[in-house]
Amino acid sequence: METQQRNSAAPTTDILELIDRLEDLVAQGSRVPWGGKIMVDEDEVLALVDQLRMSMPQEIKQARRVVQDRQKIITDAQTEADKILSVAKERAEYLMNEQGLVNEAKARSEDILRQSREHSRKSMQEVDQYAHQMLTQLERVLEENLHQIQQAKGVMER
Repeated sequence: METQQRNSAAPTTDILELIDRLEDLVAQGSRVPWGGKIMVDEDEVLALVDQLRMSMPQEIKQARRVVQDRQKIITDAQTEADKILSVAKERAEYLMNEQGLVNEAKARSEDILRQSREHSRKSMQEVDQYAHQMLTQLERVLEENLHQIQQAKGVMER
Protein backbone atom coordinates (compact mmCIF):
# COMPACT_ATOMS: atom_id res chain seq x y z
CA MET A 1 0.00 0.00 0.00
CA GLU A 2 2.89 2.37 0.81
CA THR A 3 4.33 1.69 -2.66
CA GLN A 4 1.04 2.63 -4.32
CA GLN A 5 0.88 5.93 -2.43
CA ARG A 6 4.41 6.81 -3.47
CA ASN A 7 3.74 5.97 -7.12
CA SER A 8 0.73 8.26 -7.24
CA ALA A 9 2.77 11.23 -5.91
CA ALA A 10 5.69 10.73 -8.28
CA PRO A 11 4.95 13.23 -11.08
CA THR A 12 5.08 16.18 -8.68
CA THR A 13 8.11 15.00 -6.71
CA ASP A 14 11.43 16.73 -7.27
CA ILE A 15 14.23 14.52 -8.61
CA LEU A 16 16.70 15.73 -6.02
CA GLU A 17 14.24 14.92 -3.27
CA LEU A 18 13.82 11.41 -4.65
CA ILE A 19 17.57 10.93 -4.78
CA ASP A 20 17.83 12.13 -1.18
CA ARG A 21 15.16 9.61 -0.20
CA LEU A 22 17.03 6.85 -2.04
CA GLU A 23 20.24 7.84 -0.30
CA ASP A 24 18.43 7.83 3.09
CA LEU A 25 17.03 4.40 2.32
CA VAL A 26 20.52 3.07 1.61
CA ALA A 27 21.90 4.80 4.71
CA GLN A 28 19.19 3.24 6.86
CA GLY A 29 19.71 -0.23 5.39
CA SER A 30 20.92 -3.10 7.53
CA ARG A 31 24.63 -3.83 7.15
CA VAL A 32 25.60 -7.36 6.18
CA PRO A 33 28.80 -8.58 7.82
CA TRP A 34 31.83 -9.27 5.62
CA GLY A 35 31.63 -7.47 2.36
CA GLY A 36 30.25 -4.01 3.04
CA LYS A 37 26.81 -4.80 1.65
CA ILE A 38 23.54 -3.31 2.80
CA MET A 39 20.07 -4.83 2.83
CA VAL A 40 17.27 -2.46 1.82
CA ASP A 41 13.56 -2.87 1.28
CA GLU A 42 13.23 -3.89 -2.37
CA ASP A 43 9.73 -2.43 -2.75
CA GLU A 44 10.85 0.96 -1.44
CA VAL A 45 13.89 1.05 -3.72
CA LEU A 46 11.84 0.05 -6.75
CA ALA A 47 9.17 2.63 -5.89
CA LEU A 48 11.81 5.36 -5.71
CA VAL A 49 13.32 4.24 -9.03
CA ASP A 50 9.84 4.36 -10.60
CA GLN A 51 9.32 7.86 -9.22
CA LEU A 52 12.69 8.93 -10.60
CA ARG A 53 11.68 7.65 -14.03
CA MET A 54 8.40 9.56 -13.89
CA SER A 55 10.08 12.76 -12.67
CA MET A 56 12.89 12.77 -15.24
CA PRO A 57 10.74 13.92 -18.18
CA GLN A 58 10.05 17.18 -16.33
CA GLU A 59 13.74 18.09 -16.60
CA ILE A 60 13.70 17.25 -20.29
CA LYS A 61 10.53 19.30 -20.80
CA GLN A 62 12.27 22.21 -19.06
CA ALA A 63 15.17 21.94 -21.53
CA ARG A 64 12.72 21.92 -24.43
CA ARG A 65 10.98 25.01 -23.06
CA VAL A 66 14.32 26.81 -22.85
CA VAL A 67 15.05 25.99 -26.49
CA GLN A 68 11.53 27.02 -27.55
CA ASP A 69 11.80 30.26 -25.56
CA ARG A 70 15.13 30.95 -27.26
CA GLN A 71 13.57 30.39 -30.68
CA LYS A 72 10.61 32.64 -29.83
CA ILE A 73 12.94 35.42 -28.69
CA ILE A 74 14.95 35.10 -31.90
CA THR A 75 11.77 35.16 -33.98
CA ASP A 76 10.46 38.18 -32.07
CA ALA A 77 13.79 39.98 -32.52
CA GLN A 78 13.73 39.23 -36.26
CA THR A 79 10.12 40.45 -36.50
CA GLU A 80 11.06 43.64 -34.68
CA ALA A 81 14.06 44.12 -36.97
CA ASP A 82 11.83 43.62 -40.03
CA LYS A 83 9.36 46.14 -38.65
CA ILE A 84 12.13 48.69 -38.10
CA LEU A 85 13.40 48.07 -41.62
CA SER A 86 9.94 48.57 -43.03
CA VAL A 87 9.49 51.86 -41.17
CA ALA A 88 12.92 52.99 -42.31
CA LYS A 89 12.12 52.20 -45.93
CA GLU A 90 8.78 54.00 -45.73
CA ARG A 91 10.42 57.03 -44.17
CA ALA A 92 13.14 57.04 -46.81
CA GLU A 93 10.57 56.82 -49.62
CA TYR A 94 8.60 59.68 -48.10
CA LEU A 95 11.66 61.90 -47.87
CA MET A 96 12.66 61.10 -51.44
CA ASN A 97 9.18 61.66 -52.89
CA GLU A 98 8.07 64.64 -50.85
CA GLN A 99 11.25 66.53 -50.21
CA GLY A 100 13.74 65.16 -52.71
CA LEU A 101 16.32 64.51 -50.01
CA VAL A 102 17.64 61.31 -51.54
CA ASN A 103 20.98 61.40 -49.81
CA GLU A 104 19.51 62.09 -46.37
CA ALA A 105 16.94 59.32 -46.77
CA LYS A 106 19.58 56.87 -47.85
CA ALA A 107 21.86 57.77 -44.92
CA ARG A 108 19.04 57.52 -42.41
CA SER A 109 17.74 54.20 -43.71
CA GLU A 110 21.24 52.72 -43.68
CA ASP A 111 21.72 53.92 -40.12
CA ILE A 112 18.39 52.42 -39.07
CA LEU A 113 19.26 49.17 -40.85
CA ARG A 114 22.63 49.06 -39.11
CA GLN A 115 21.05 49.76 -35.73
CA SER A 116 18.34 47.14 -36.22
CA ARG A 117 20.87 44.52 -37.31
CA GLU A 118 23.06 45.34 -34.31
CA HIS A 119 20.05 45.17 -32.01
CA SER A 120 19.02 41.85 -33.53
CA ARG A 121 22.58 40.49 -33.24
CA LYS A 122 22.85 41.54 -29.60
CA SER A 123 19.45 40.05 -28.80
CA MET A 124 20.41 36.74 -30.39
CA GLN A 125 23.71 36.71 -28.48
CA GLU A 126 21.87 37.29 -25.21
CA VAL A 127 19.35 34.57 -26.02
CA ASP A 128 22.12 32.14 -26.96
CA GLN A 129 24.02 32.95 -23.78
CA TYR A 130 20.90 32.48 -21.65
CA ALA A 131 20.00 29.22 -23.37
CA HIS A 132 23.58 27.99 -22.99
CA GLN A 133 23.54 28.80 -19.27
CA MET A 134 20.21 27.07 -18.76
CA LEU A 135 21.25 24.01 -20.75
CA THR A 136 24.58 23.85 -18.90
CA GLN A 137 22.75 24.05 -15.59
CA LEU A 138 20.28 21.40 -16.70
CA GLU A 139 23.14 19.20 -17.94
CA ARG A 140 24.87 19.50 -14.56
CA VAL A 141 21.68 18.55 -12.70
CA LEU A 142 21.05 15.60 -15.00
CA GLU A 143 24.65 14.41 -14.67
CA GLU A 144 24.42 14.62 -10.89
CA ASN A 145 21.15 12.72 -10.95
CA LEU A 146 22.56 10.07 -13.27
CA HIS A 147 25.65 9.71 -11.10
CA GLN A 148 23.54 9.27 -7.99
CA ILE A 149 21.29 6.76 -9.73
CA GLN A 150 24.33 4.80 -10.90
CA GLN A 151 25.70 4.83 -7.36
CA ALA A 152 22.38 3.60 -6.02
CA LYS A 153 22.25 0.86 -8.64
CA GLY A 154 25.83 -0.09 -7.74
CA VAL A 155 24.88 -0.37 -4.08
CA MET A 156 21.87 -2.51 -4.95
CA GLU A 157 23.92 -4.81 -7.21
CA ARG A 158 26.46 -5.66 -4.52
